[in-house]
Amino acid sequence: MSSLCVCAITCDCYPEDPLVRRTAEAAVSIGYEYHVICSMKEGQKRYEVFHGVHVHRIFMRGSRGKPLGRIARMPFGAMLLAWLIFTFLASGKVARLHLKQTFDVVHIHNMPDFLVFAALIPKLFGAQVLLHVQDVSPELMMVKVKGCFRSIAFLLATWQERISTVVADHVLTVGWPFEERLLKRGVPQKKLSSILNSADPNIFSVEKRTEPFLGEATAKRPLILMYHGTLAERSGLDIGIRAFVKAHTMAPYLYLYFKGSGHFLPYLKQLVQELGVTDHVVFFPAGPVDEVVDFVAQGDIGIIPYRSDGFMDLLLPTKAYEFALMRRPMIVSNTVAMRSMFRPESVLFCEPSNVDSFAEAIIDLYQHPEKRTHLIANAEQDYVPYRWEMMAERYQQLLASLTAKS
Repeated sequence: MSSLCVCAITCDCYPEDPLVRRTAEAAVSIGYEYHVICSMKEGQKRYEVFHGVHVHRIFMRGSRGKPLGRIARMPFGAMLLAWLIFTFLASGKVARLHLKQTFDVVHIHNMPDFLVFAALIPKLFGAQVLLHVQDVSPELMMVKVKGCFRSIAFLLATWQERISTVVADHVLTVGWPFEERLLKRGVPQKKLSSILNSADPNIFSVEKRTEPFLGEATAKRPLILMYHGTLAERSGLDIGIRAFVKAHTMAPYLYLYFKGSGHFLPYLKQLVQELGVTDHVVFFPAGPVDEVVDFVAQGDIGIIPYRSDGFMDLLLPTKAYEFALMRRPMIVSNTVAMRSMFRPESVLFCEPSNVDSFAEAIIDLYQHPEKRTHLIANAEQDYVPYRWEMMAERYQQLLASLTAKS
């Protein structure tokens, strides 16, 4: 493959966003020059080379003069304004860099979709624009926006998604549930492809993988349920906590660990206190992905109790890939997305938002260690076609094919 020059643009921070980092490093690994334009959080440099990737950070001042950091975690109104400002600043940044580097491809990571307009100058000078839809905007807005503005937000999100996908030369997404929605909304099949947000084997490595606990839980060796990621209401973590409490009567040597941050954290801590299980539920702060590896390696059973809300039904969580790769059994909500990836004999499917269903699944795996063995083996087998090694090669080929068309 000949050397290409690529620039990715994301409103998130780098290298914190795992998918942006993985795609960037996949391109660098075969000799492509790769730049990332992103948000800046406190303590980060405006420019650095990280694992071969040229990182250009945009400083956006908050109310106290500090960097805004992760825009996607702000209140919706402030987030929309920050998106607009970032798009404007990123458009200037990528235009200046393009005059020096001449990018072959500009890779836009949503949200928002309209960030694609930051790439207009390079596009006018011949660069191919790739729009990466990590989240489908209309469905997400239906979840995030409440009250009378909900239907308006949905229409605006649908409208800007449609325009943005037309502007892009190619649209990339993270799995067939999202791909199906985009096809229904008019994106041509030949213009659309998927690369799953699989676990990075360089981080979730074989060396980090520990043997799964397949014995009987005791006071000295309890069984640990775990969840890592964004702590949001749509993640159904309150359902998981209530199910844990209900299961605890029949599964006394059981703990529940959380690692992450989000607006739902104060409520979850209050719920744990009200239910009287503060001694058995532990909250760990969010941290770099290297900490997540150790967190998963120390746990025993992954739990993903997503709510069924029109958006989470379509979401293929990276944590599921990480549990499968690290050989940990899973208890998950029975959603369209999860069924597209795993067989019923590979994970324990539960009815979304049903406390009893999750409690029964917890008790089942607590009392039957041999069932954990079968789930681990089957999930590991299901995951083989979706390994990041294959997804990375697919991304490399996509970049090459885009430039061949230009």
